[in-house]
Amino acid sequence: MNRGLSLVELLVALACSSVLVLSLYHVHQVSAASSASVKGQWYCMQSLRQASLRLSMDLAQCACLTPQDLKILADGSRLYIAGIPVTSSHPGIRVSRGAPPPYYSLVLSSSMRSVVLDTVDIDGDSRPDYWAGLGMISDASACTIGPAYQRGCTTIPVTLGNAPRTGDRIVPAVCYELRADGLYRNNALLAEAVVSFAPRISGRQCIVAMRARYHGYWKDLCVCRTVF
Repeated sequence: MNRGLSLVELLVALACSSVLVLSLYHVHQVSAASSASVKGQWYCMQSLRQASLRLSMDLAQCACLTPQDLKILADGSRLYIAGIPVTSSHPGIRVSRGAPPPYYSLVLSSSMRSVVLDTVDIDGDSRPDYWAGLGMISDASACTIGPAYQRGCTTIPVTLGNAPRTGDRIVPAVCYELRADGLYRNNALLAEAVVSFAPRISGRQCIVAMRARYHGYWKDLCVCRTVF
C-alpha cells in the first residue's frame, strides 16, 4: 500500500510546479515594473512641481521695486529674475522712507571678471543686497556673482554670462541655471531630476519649458506667466 510516485506522476508534479513558479515570477516582474514606472513618474512630477512653484513665486514677485525694464532676462539655459530671495537674514527689497523706488545700483567700472558698484544697498536699509550665487541684471547683460564674493564689498566678482558696462544700471536677481546634476536656483540645487530647462521671453510673457527624467521615465511641463 505504501508505493512511491510513478515517473509520469513525478513529471506532472514538476511541470505544475514549474508553471506555478513561472507564473509567480511573471507577476513579480509585472508588479516591479509597474512600481518602478509609478515611482519614476512620481519623482519626475515632484521635481517639476517643486521647480514650477518656486519659479512662479519668483516671477510673481519680480521687479516690484526695481526698474521695469530690468525685470527678467533669459540667456540660454539660464534665467535671471529681478529681486532678492527672502531669507532668515534678509527681508528682501523694502520701500525706503528716504527715497522712493525704483531701486538699483550703478556700475562705476567693469572688467571681464568683476564690476565695481556705487552701492550694494539699493533700498537704503543698511543691508547689502548682493551676495555670492545671486544673479545680476544690467542694461546690457546678465551675469552671476562669483562664489568668492564678500558680502558688503562694492567690488563684485563675476562668473557666467557677460559683465555689465560702465554706467549701466544693475539690480540683484534670482538666477536659475541648468547643470549636469539638475536645476539650480542661486547656486543651490532645486530639482535634480530636471534635465531640460528652456526659458524664453515672448512679448509680455515668460515661457519656461522643462523636462524631468528619472530611470528612463520622463515628464514635460511648461510654465507661462505675464511679467511685463
